[in-house]
Amino acid sequence: MIIAGVLVLGVFGFLYYPFGLGAKINSDVQVLGHAGSGFMSPLSPFNPLPANSMASIVKAMEEHGADGVEVDVQLSKDGVPILYHDVDLSSMTEKIGLIENHAAADVIGLKYKGGFFYDLFHDEEIITLEAMLQRFAIYPELPVLHIDLRNHDPERHLYYAQTLLEMLQKYDYPFAKLMFISPNPDFLKAFRQVNPDTPLMLDTGGDFEAAFKIAVERNFDAICAEGKSVSAEQIKRAKDQGLQVTLFGGKSRSRITKMINLEPDAIQVNNVATMRDLLE
Repeated sequence: MIIAGVLVLGVFGFLYYPFGLGAKINSDVQVLGHAGSGFMSPLSPFNPLPANSMASIVKAMEEHGADGVEVDVQLSKDGVPILYHDVDLSSMTEKIGLIENHAAADVIGLKYKGGFFYDLFHDEEIITLEAMLQRFAIYPELPVLHIDLRNHDPERHLYYAQTLLEMLQKYDYPFAKLMFISPNPDFLKAFRQVNPDTPLMLDTGGDFEAAFKIAVERNFDAICAEGKSVSAEQIKRAKDQGLQVTLFGGKSRSRITKMINLEPDAIQVNNVATMRDLLE
């Protein structure tokens, strides 16, 4: 019996440590909740909360100790910044269409619908950016905030930028804690038109090399890529050019470990608790 126990422990140890399940990592990488605590999914039982919901954001910040969050901001027809990830409301609510085609009053407070089983574990609804900022205002220190810019009408790029920057200024959110993200260079340019100091991050959209070239040419501040589609050499090259690098994704302990070891500046992680546990 003792011998069997030793063998079991030996096998467990062999499997545990090589895959990064036991070691702590010494890194100053920022831990950012991806759309709050990460995405609700039947394959993600660690988080049955809808992306961008208040409970998801609060869980990341107040329970799991994230340095900040990444959220997706869409602008209603009447100019209210609203947190929602997907293109169409039908993906997670009983309403259909783009948020930019609806008045804010028709969207704010809509219940998230993720299926019967998952809806048993939450009672979340769509919130505004301002509701989140009001929550952050009571913190001893404002968290890092990455804003994924969602807008489908190029003619509203400048209006969107003006509206969003005014909202953040209302809450005295410093640019040092902010990053504005889009795969569309022209959308990002609209923010520079409003304020030349706006920190801008280009989403690679799966093509790191093309995005890297544009980011350097346009004098953007940062680049964002999916963790499993980028190499350490690419990250180093971007950082050597003065770009900050943020990765996103990561649910398993092994995947998050690999992302940390690539040495980005920040990770918008889908499993905040595991990433925080991995870091010294």
